[in-house]
Amino acid sequence: MKKLISILIVLMLVVSCISCGRMRPGMMDASLDVDFDEEPTTITYLTIGDKPVNGRTEEVIARINEILLKKVNAKLDLYYVNWSDYLNHYNQTLSSGKADIDLVGTGSDWLDAWPNAFNGNFLPMSEEMLRTFCPRTYSNVTREQWKKCSYNGEIYFIPENEYSQWTNHGFIYRSDIAKEAGLDQVASWDDLNKYVKYVVKNRPDMEVWDADGTNTVVTLGYLMSAGNYAPIYEISTYGLWGAYTDNMGTIVSPYYEGKDLIEFAKLMRNWNDIGVWKSDLNPSESNLEEFFSGISALEQHHTQKYFTEIRPTMEYRQPDSDVKFYWFGEESGNLLKTSILHGATAVYSGSKNPEKALMVYDTLRNDIECYRLLRYGIEGIQYVISSEGMLERPSGFNEERDSIITNFWWGRRDVLEIPESFSAWDDYYELLDSYERMAIDYPWDGIAFATPEIIGKLSSILEICDKYIPEITYAQYECTPEEEVAEFRRELKEAGFEEITKKIQEILNTY
Repeated sequence: MKKLISILIVLMLVVSCISCGRMRPGMMDASLDVDFDEEPTTITYLTIGDKPVNGRTEEVIARINEILLKKVNAKLDLYYVNWSDYLNHYNQTLSSGKADIDLVGTGSDWLDAWPNAFNGNFLPMSEEMLRTFCPRTYSNVTREQWKKCSYNGEIYFIPENEYSQWTNHGFIYRSDIAKEAGLDQVASWDDLNKYVKYVVKNRPDMEVWDADGTNTVVTLGYLMSAGNYAPIYEISTYGLWGAYTDNMGTIVSPYYEGKDLIEFAKLMRNWNDIGVWKSDLNPSESNLEEFFSGISALEQHHTQKYFTEIRPTMEYRQPDSDVKFYWFGEESGNLLKTSILHGATAVYSGSKNPEKALMVYDTLRNDIECYRLLRYGIEGIQYVISSEGMLERPSGFNEERDSIITNFWWGRRDVLEIPESFSAWDDYYELLDSYERMAIDYPWDGIAFATPEIIGKLSSILEICDKYIPEITYAQYECTPEEEVAEFRRELKEAGFEEITKKIQEILNTY
């Protein structure tokens, strides 16, 4: 009898679906109300990257669209903001009111997520809207995480909360040279200083670090190593404001006060004087390529780049180098996890089909076939899976001819990722072991510091920083380090630095 009742229920559901033209085979969530008799909707997703020209990405999108048509009666198109001056072009595109886009890849720490929300470029979403049209993603985001995506009770972002990544910076160095210098490892700025001095004195055929004078993340790296400073990335990539982790209620700036910036300036003056970089800061080619070629002794980058590219490449091109990673903050145990809004998704306020956009996003993020197409391409053309379950390139793969560029960094999930066989996983897990013991969650998620009032006062501050921070980082000035830092701070004060600090403190106090 129970079996008969079950059969009758199934038959009733089938008849119901056929009669209303909804929920055709292939639908993954019965709660989605999809009319397959309508014309398919094209959903355009904005991402950062140079538009591919080899035709392979279009093949992948065509495969994805076959799935999307069956699942949600929609098609996907990608809108690229190229890397050249990407942030200005990104903001201009969103603010123009003319862009025909629906979904937007964004980030609070590098893509002005909060300023664009305040400027009305992102659609505020309710929990009911997300629960209805993006149900699988909604259920995999905790209430606390949704709160971090919200302002005044409205949700503006879908977080990348199910993906483990480490974008913390540091220096990649050669263990073979470190051992020559009497160092078991480079685990502090003091060790790093000994390393560079050894290279200058004993490896005259090598560049130490063939810097071009534009990389200023090392300044923040030093400040985070000198003390437990937790910068607020939403306000500026320099991390001008933040708090010390033993006093998270008080906004400070080691750029503006204290001795750490002065000590850094002294060290960089010494590096400049002994020739750690060329005096004209004009390398003939990228330092990374010189590092691969054995010409330079240091490369500055982040963890992901280290284990996915730099170490594997060095194992092939400089097999005796045994490169390792010194991460900024290692000596003080100061490490912040990547924000869940580093790779977030927003719905564009000008979208004509926001509900359908959420349906498409939910499918891309949760359907394994769609996900793998978007992340890796077509199996057998862009990748194969080895007997060990690792991603590899197919025989005859040609990067220029066969690669794709989708840059889906806005909803990755560990459970659907395929580990790449050419990444240095042993080194990564060794690093991860130390990271997990020390790292704290990024403390500023959900606090909308980048208000219009603060952003409006920030331009003159950033102009001063754009002048002085590169000068300090590479000692490109004539006076003493103490005088350079003092002049930098004087100009910051005149530009209203203390007033902005007070406003940031007020925001924190009300959170």
